[in-house]
Amino acid sequence: MNRKKQALTLLITLWVTLLLLSGCNSSPQQGAAPPEAPSGQDTIQAASYPLTYTDDTGVATTLEKEPQRIICLAPPSTEILSALGLDRKLIGLTVYDNYPVGIQGNAEYIFEDSLNPNMEQLIELKPDLVLTGMHKDSFVNSLRSLGIPVAHLNPQSLESTYQTIEKLGYITNTQERAQAVLQGMKAKEQAIADKVEAIKESARVRVWIEVDPGLFTAGAGTFLNELITKAGGINIASDVQDWAQYSEEQVIEKNPQVILSTYSYYMDNVKATIAGRPAWQAIDAVSNDRIYDLDSDMVTRSGPRIVDGLETIAKALYPERF
Repeated sequence: MNRKKQALTLLITLWVTLLLLSGCNSSPQQGAAPPEAPSGQDTIQAASYPLTYTDDTGVATTLEKEPQRIICLAPPSTEILSALGLDRKLIGLTVYDNYPVGIQGNAEYIFEDSLNPNMEQLIELKPDLVLTGMHKDSFVNSLRSLGIPVAHLNPQSLESTYQTIEKLGYITNTQERAQAVLQGMKAKEQAIADKVEAIKESARVRVWIEVDPGLFTAGAGTFLNELITKAGGINIASDVQDWAQYSEEQVIEKNPQVILSTYSYYMDNVKATIAGRPAWQAIDAVSNDRIYDLDSDMVTRSGPRIVDGLETIAKALYPERF
């Protein structure tokens, strides 16, 4: 593994860990509750500025005008904003913003450290909105103390992802586009549910999901666990909470029928490595050649592609139904 891949691996590992450690400890500002865009309305009205929104920290922020210079330090939100047609307003991104292809082309600056970006450079860009995700409260509050509007959004489920897309549509005056994105996502989710809901509990596929070659996995309370469940599978690691490390004995005992991995972005020959483990030869997934590598971004970034990740998992579990 070269040094660039090692650095990427370290940050992604930190990113995954922070998914469950990033608390929302900021205290809400005093004042009336901000107006929120009603969901499911027949007629979508344009946003009216000044506009007030509340982010995941519970803090209310007022935008005096429609954002034109946006810095996005959270790749999931970058994908959402791009789906809302806002590529040209993204003046600051991170080195990890890789979708859609070419998204960095419009940015005036690319931040190397997404969690602790260069503050001097950030201020120099004169943003009228900064989007954060798994950043510490201290960083978010430092931006607010400088008078920079912040939207801290860190959805942890499919439903909260939908809410985040709706909120960003509201904040950026792209409600109609947001509703179109949501309709497409929800239609795909429902189509998948329709295909797997009739599967009897006894016939549901047992799944081992491996997020690291050290046998780290996604337990109950994680986004990946939710995706496996919605795809009609049974996560054999649902007996542990959050991100945890299993032993070989535990995996062998639970005998998964499908193995899903998510780390080929930094390691080659993942499938062969898993299939070649001597103690795993009797596992159903190995003996039946049902080991699949997932696009890590697609199944961990809480943006529009998350339903594509759900579909990919469902197809791996029940190819005959898709």
